[in-house]
Amino acid sequence: MHQQIGSNDAVLLFSLLYSCLDLYYEWDLFTTCYWPVHRWLLVSYGCVITFRVTHLLGAHSAASTGQSSISVAADFLLDLRQKGVMPRMLAAFTWFAVLPFFVLLTLVGTYWLYEVIKNSPQCVPSTTHLWFSGFWLVLCYVWIFVHIALGTVAWKLERRVRRAEVDLQQIEDDDVVSRWGQVSRLPGYSSLAPTSQNGAGLTPTEIRALPGESVFGEEQCTPCEDECECPICINNFTAGENLRTLMSCGHQFHRSCIDLWLLRRADCPLCKRSARGEGEA
Repeated sequence: MHQQIGSNDAVLLFSLLYSCLDLYYEWDLFTTCYWPVHRWLLVSYGCVITFRVTHLLGAHSAASTGQSSISVAADFLLDLRQKGVMPRMLAAFTWFAVLPFFVLLTLVGTYWLYEVIKNSPQCVPSTTHLWFSGFWLVLCYVWIFVHIALGTVAWKLERRVRRAEVDLQQIEDDDVVSRWGQVSRLPGYSSLAPTSQNGAGLTPTEIRALPGESVFGEEQCTPCEDECECPICINNFTAGENLRTLMSCGHQFHRSCIDLWLLRRADCPLCKRSARGEGEA
């Protein structure tokens, strides 16, 4: 994976450097163009190199926080909650500085190239140069659309994370905090649970409306019985703890354990029967 990425980067860098040298040798001829398309091409090459260098530095900085370097390289621009200061700065620089500038530059280059073709096509050293300029313009738009798509996905993922945090805050009572700590602050979209076969989890309102809440008493069972153990945290029930029994199957858990589960999945973690009482999944 790393070797493949390195080879692609080497090819990209070599191609752009070769194009820069070609512009340098034909610079005087380009100066007779109706608009300075050679300057647009040169700055555009620099923007693409900046894009790639920023991405590599950001992925490397994010990997230093302890995440997998491969997953970080793939997710750097999708994660709007980078842990380190440097990854956050590089991501912000990409989204709010380099990308807007590159979009504006590409629109200007489109107009300039059109005017040159219309008014002074003879200024371009050869037909090959003209075709390459058009091809590069297409690549610029592809680059922009890819990053706009990534930005859209990143924004949607961030919205999902924030909605999940709001749901967690609604069930994050003292019981949950004492057992699991503060759970309403998610590190990123990777913390979002996949959708189960029963669909998304229950809402906080649906969880609070579930029957089966009780307070455990020592007289209910002896410590050695399996029924005294919460299947989620694998700890025995102790007197005074809040429990919840899923009425669809009869399995019993700590309320703080099963409520967090139900927020993600609407089924029993043991038998997979729907917690909504709709029968087996």
